[in-house]
Amino acid sequence: MSTTTRKIFKGEIENYLRNGQNNIESRIDSAFSSLKFKTWLCKANIIKKDGYHASHLLFILMILPLLKVKSVHSFCKKHWQHWSKSRKDTLYRFKHNTAYRWRSFMYKVNSQIFKAIELDNIPQEERYFVIDDTTLAKLGKKIENVSYIYDHNIGRSVLGFCAVILGLFTSHGFYPLDFAYCFGQKRNSKSPENIGDPRKNSGQRSFEAKHYTKLELALMMIQSAVNCGIVPGYVLFDSWYAWPDFINGIRKIKESIHVVCRLKDSNVQYEYKGQKYKLSKLYEKVKNGLKKDQRTGLLLKRVTVKLPKSDQEAVIVFSRGYREPEVDSTKGKKKKKGPKWAAFLSTNTRLHASTIIKIYIKRWPIEVCFKECKQQLELGKDQSNDFNAQVFATTASFLRYNLLNYLNKFENYSTLGELFDHIADETAVTTYAHRLWDFFRGLFLVSFSTIFDIFKINEDFQHYLDALTDALSGFAPFQGCET
Repeated sequence: MSTTTRKIFKGEIENYLRNGQNNIESRIDSAFSSLKFKTWLCKANIIKKDGYHASHLLFILMILPLLKVKSVHSFCKKHWQHWSKSRKDTLYRFKHNTAYRWRSFMYKVNSQIFKAIELDNIPQEERYFVIDDTTLAKLGKKIENVSYIYDHNIGRSVLGFCAVILGLFTSHGFYPLDFAYCFGQKRNSKSPENIGDPRKNSGQRSFEAKHYTKLELALMMIQSAVNCGIVPGYVLFDSWYAWPDFINGIRKIKESIHVVCRLKDSNVQYEYKGQKYKLSKLYEKVKNGLKKDQRTGLLLKRVTVKLPKSDQEAVIVFSRGYREPEVDSTKGKKKKKGPKWAAFLSTNTRLHASTIIKIYIKRWPIEVCFKECKQQLELGKDQSNDFNAQVFATTASFLRYNLLNYLNKFENYSTLGELFDHIADETAVTTYAHRLWDFFRGLFLVSFSTIFDIFKINEDFQHYLDALTDALSGFAPFQGCET
């Protein structure tokens, strides 16, 4: 049941960089303008006193993955001056700046997107916060604050960061709202630790990553989002976060916000009919009451319990036959054996058992977001040693994702995949045009050099080459950034 339901979220960005047209720059540039990027950059103190405007540098760094350029060094090495004449030091300083408030900027841009999609008109019960974390593996041992993080996907610890992400899911798509780093206890001897002052913007991210747990970071992000006026009907998360303190903490933020999550068998005891049971014991007691649900095709049993450390009631739904969707479904690959039963909790006691499971499945877009951001939008790929550059890189990846969702909404495409099909061919066209021009520029360079040597002309021929370049630039199959 769940795998079929999730097909619409699979592969939304897969075809983006394969096909397309030759106007991706103008589309991204127009989005920068309509979302008031310049205004929000200034309000987040992301300004430059001289040189290139901050919006221009952000535009260049945002489109690098769309041009199939892996790093700033690679971009500058190609001498693509029609995109930007800024040098690598300018771009690196922009990424490393400690005064820039990227969290504030991301909220400002998201608020503009939500205003455009009329989020206020969506009922609260149809807005879902999703909490999850992912591992951002790193290669460099000299990256600031890098530590060993256990990656559940591969079953071992890797050098990198753990990023806790808060996202919003609605009928208009999934939007990452905020993220926070969480450091591991073990670090390499070559890895420098640089924990800043929490009262300053430059030290806030590193301080909270060092001193707060993932559960505390998630609660802080939910509280910040609610303070910014983004109020969900439900908060969804998997079994790792399903601890009583975390659930009760969410309920204390706002009474109208409910929790739907998957549970794990632990020492937590739930009160049922005056007796306290661990989850597995409670399942043994009620499993004979499992009945097939026509809406989901699963065997379900719904029981009402009292939340630990709280006087509030909650609903636990036991299920047999439930399987998590898969991000990558490979034909012929042996499927992992799932547990014999699964349990889900809802603090909204009015919900039907099948409705609780269907709401929980809405958590799945965050898994697809992780996959697509890592594969297509360079999430976790930046290898800068500076911690502030790492914060910027993660922010840029999620901003790219939200920007594409915004374009998807207003260009009337049913999926992001269709939008990418429509736009992304330009990457191939532009790349081919660059290579073609580099060939002719090299040909002109050799020709001028040979002619000047034959006729023994001592004059510098560079200004002739520049004049020829300017004369032909008007016929190029691409335009420069207008930001």
